[in-house]
Amino acid sequence: MKRALVIGGTGPTGPHILQGLIDRGYETTIFHRGAHEPPGLPDVEHIHGDPHFQETIDEALKGREFDLVIATYGRIHLLADTFAKQCERFLAIGGMPVYAGLLDPASRHPFGLKVGTAESDPLVSEPGASKASRFAHKIYTTERHVLDLGLAGAFNASYFRYPAIYGPRQPNPMDWSVIKRVLDGRRQIILPESGMMIASRCAARNAAQHLLLAVDQPEASKNQVYNCVDEDQFSLRQWVELVSSFAGRKLDIVSMPKELSEPAEPLTRLMDVSTHCLLDGSKAIRELGYRDAIPALQAIEETTAWYLQHPITEEAYPHYPDPDPFNYAGEDTLIDAYQRGIAAIKAQAPFAKPVYSHSYAHPKQPGKGTDHRGR
Repeated sequence: MKRALVIGGTGPTGPHILQGLIDRGYETTIFHRGAHEPPGLPDVEHIHGDPHFQETIDEALKGREFDLVIATYGRIHLLADTFAKQCERFLAIGGMPVYAGLLDPASRHPFGLKVGTAESDPLVSEPGASKASRFAHKIYTTERHVLDLGLAGAFNASYFRYPAIYGPRQPNPMDWSVIKRVLDGRRQIILPESGMMIASRCAARNAAQHLLLAVDQPEASKNQVYNCVDEDQFSLRQWVELVSSFAGRKLDIVSMPKELSEPAEPLTRLMDVSTHCLLDGSKAIRELGYRDAIPALQAIEETTAWYLQHPITEEAYPHYPDPDPFNYAGEDTLIDAYQRGIAAIKAQAPFAKPVYSHSYAHPKQPGKGTDHRGR
């Protein structure tokens, strides 16, 4: 029987990866700090230790051998070095910030990321002056380190770029900012720029599906990088409308300029709301035969139902930073001030709305001349 080690494994994707490996006949073990032991995990061996430091990695894994290693957590470059020449397959997970233009969109021309960002598009291969750029470069160097080890024959490597992952057990669930407003009887939510930004997401079950397809196809996925995304994607506004509807009542969207939309930052996080990050998932479809294990719409509904049954509490989520203050009085004051400000600006600087008519002729009477608009 082949042996698999999953580093991490207790977060949103963990149960699906573990069950998938068990179903494939792997004797499966997880290696994690032991700080988070959620109920409902598949019955596998747990190794407790810190995967962030070489000495603690060596101490926890001394004398252990594995055929397949999936690193979802920890310091990936140290784990890759540990298993170089020690396993057949090494799968690792990184993230979207590796793409040049995500965290620092003004550094790219044109601004931000291409709509439909593919694995071959520019990466943060050099550290910039900003903290965000330096962080993104670290993600790049880790990814490059794993792939270089794979190219050198240390193991068969695959690397997966995760977007925002959603589903049960998410340690920082953005969904809760929407769900709690519904539960609290709130009828509106502030979104920047009408919520038209698009940031790719992937349901936990679908993210696991990407990895498991690579496990099934070691040659096709050898030394390859894959974006992990749901086949269907939604704008921020659409996502809020879906989550709130599944929670019991669709919230009304109050659009504000990004300069005034601080209440929405728990939903936008690192993203500049003036740009998009729509990842192209066609490589996994083309090379691995990827199809969603669960449609995005169904996954959003299931996720919402799970958080309704397992609400975020300090006891249940002791490590959740709770970035949303749910300051409804403050939000109402901001909305009122903004609406009064719009009225004052329009009164002070009136501007006639341009009149649009179609550029092609639409004659009302038969004939060869121009129509009623002179077209």
